[in-house]
Amino acid sequence: MKKIYVSIMAAALFAMTSCDDSDRFGRVDQIPDLPAPSPVEIVDVRPTSGGAVIKVSIPDDDLIKGVVARYERNGEEVKAKVSRYVDTLVVEGFSDTDAHTVRVASFNVNEVLSVDRLVSVTPLTPVIRTVKPTIFESFGGVKVRIEGNESKSNLAVCILRCADLADSSKAVKDIKWVEVTTLFTESNNINLVRRGIEPEKAIFGTYIRDRWGNISDTTKIVLTPLLEEKINKSLFKNAALADDNHFGMSQYPIEALWDDSGHSSSPHFFASNDSNSPIPGWVTINLGQVVQISRIQTLPRIAYPPLYGGGHPRQFEFWGSMDPSGQEGDNEHGFDDSWFCLGKFEQFKPSGYNSDGSVGTPTVEDNTYFNNGNDFELNPEEYPHCYDDVRYLRIVFVSTFSTYELGAKVGQVQFGEVTPWGINEASRKK
Repeated sequence: MKKIYVSIMAAALFAMTSCDDSDRFGRVDQIPDLPAPSPVEIVDVRPTSGGAVIKVSIPDDDLIKGVVARYERNGEEVKAKVSRYVDTLVVEGFSDTDAHTVRVASFNVNEVLSVDRLVSVTPLTPVIRTVKPTIFESFGGVKVRIEGNESKSNLAVCILRCADLADSSKAVKDIKWVEVTTLFTESNNINLVRRGIEPEKAIFGTYIRDRWGNISDTTKIVLTPLLEEKINKSLFKNAALADDNHFGMSQYPIEALWDDSGHSSSPHFFASNDSNSPIPGWVTINLGQVVQISRIQTLPRIAYPPLYGGGHPRQFEFWGSMDPSGQEGDNEHGFDDSWFCLGKFEQFKPSGYNSDGSVGTPTVEDNTYFNNGNDFELNPEEYPHCYDDVRYLRIVFVSTFSTYELGAKVGQVQFGEVTPWGINEASRKK
């Protein structure tokens, strides 16, 4: 025991001595009186959106540890560093297309810099100038359409609101804005939605902010969000019509689609009982009331990997009817003539699918979007009867990710929740 104690004390003394030596002589990876390294040569400058890529030639000098580019952005000096084994530096975050001076130098282990090489870079139009946000009213709130983010940059989309319509003629900077929300995206082509806004006329504004704090101009418009409510799901029941393409119901019943469990675990999701269920397949919900539907939210089965894979539905259709016969007819899928299509949709993937339809590698934004579910908004320009009265809602699972990839006509479907929104029967009577 005595030997162990002595060893511990010796180790502690060595550690203290080492710290003292470091304080006296500087960092252990530094070498005293080391000369400045040789400067690099600029080989090429390629402008990019809001920045540039600078290619350098690094001399054969063992003193060189890396290369640094120093430049001013938004009033502050910033640096971009690479090791001696990389020959390109990226400067980024400019909010304009003016010429900017960048100082490029090599450095040694003591962080001593070589002579600067001055480079003039003229960025291409930054993303906050190329992205065109368009804001318009939606059911229960507003939507912002984002286009022009070709580089798929990480953007914040800020939505503003002012209830005082007297300010509508004022300049944007003079309006007393209240920030509604900030939404984030890396997508080039997407609709971002903010729900829960009262259906009252107001001034709305929106602007784009990049990750360096640069902001676009603010656009403004007077809008009135459309009235929308969650359809009363307590009245729903399985219609069990004779022409339903039943899936052979398992212990995960159709009723789980509207139990408001959201991302609940077993058994609160719907699943067909085997992998030989017909695709396309459908189920029918008796809504128990007459409603007008504006959009339909869906949620996947929780903790069922892979996302964008397996039995998760990829293509959906929603159909409505007031009084279906339950018999086959001449309509699409063999439906009778009482049915009309509310909309046809596909599971959205913010980064997009590959040109051959394959999923590719999902991004973080893709996975977040998938887990938060779809928000399918009905469009009367495509489907003129989508706002008609309905008492029955039919959900058609056109394909799952597995059957889409394989072109199969059978498969298993696993699904979490369906929530229609629109105008409830009670509101219709007011």
